[in-house]
Amino acid sequence: MQQHETTAVEFNQVSFFYPDEETESPGDPANVFTDLTVRVPAGMTALIGENGIGKSTFLLLAGARLMPMSGSVQLFGRDTREFADAPMDPSLEESRNMLVSFIYQNMEFEADETTGELLEAVHAMGTLDKQDDAFLQELVDVLELHEARGKRLQELSKGQLQRAIIAFSLLYGSRVVMMDEPVFALEEPQKERVFEYLLAYCRTTETSIMYSAHNLELSKKYSDHTILFRKDTVPLVGPTSEVCTRDNIEHAYQAPMDTLYRRDNLYRQMLLSSTQTS
Repeated sequence: MQQHETTAVEFNQVSFFYPDEETESPGDPANVFTDLTVRVPAGMTALIGENGIGKSTFLLLAGARLMPMSGSVQLFGRDTREFADAPMDPSLEESRNMLVSFIYQNMEFEADETTGELLEAVHAMGTLDKQDDAFLQELVDVLELHEARGKRLQELSKGQLQRAIIAFSLLYGSRVVMMDEPVFALEEPQKERVFEYLLAYCRTTETSIMYSAHNLELSKKYSDHTILFRKDTVPLVGPTSEVCTRDNIEHAYQAPMDTLYRRDNLYRQMLLSSTQTS
């Protein structure tokens, strides 16, 4: 089922800024949202735009991990301020996580349990049918986690860890999953398989996924909708085929497409510089 008519996320006159030392790109005014009003349909949505323009901040606001200074953020009709105290209230945090889970860029974990044990535990804690072991096995197969199941998280390569985190997010069964650079450590064929599966999953369930990935081709190919962030104006939101035109992208990035592909590759290499690929 495609979910093109339902609104997943709505920003209403949202303003937000960080103290200078906490910005995605310190001193860059593009990190400030001022009276931002946008509506994002349900389904699979890619966020694209220049570095430091606010994609991560947008995901954090949409995912109820940050609260706006003014205005409101609605997530499937619920004001995210309902979850403002979630970090201090375990029951409220659980309620928030059932609505929306979040994959942060470059997440790291340590645990005594094996990855396989944690996959089973997350499945048991979440909202999905606890007897549906077939879905767990499907994720292990699609995300190539057979070898990882017997290892602890801190023993996994970066690519294995990213695939395990994606599995955790789907097994928990949140209605929305926010993903910030979730696959940068994966090889290109793995990225294709993962995003092909995620797009099909969104289209056949009630789950919505919003993600950023420094890979324009991947974002264009595996999304129903795209949010294109642009300097000094509101993001452009719409069906991917309409938003991701050459003119729109080159205008937003103020660079020709060939240059943008090289930039994407350089940024991914920077993210990988201190990690091990798988």
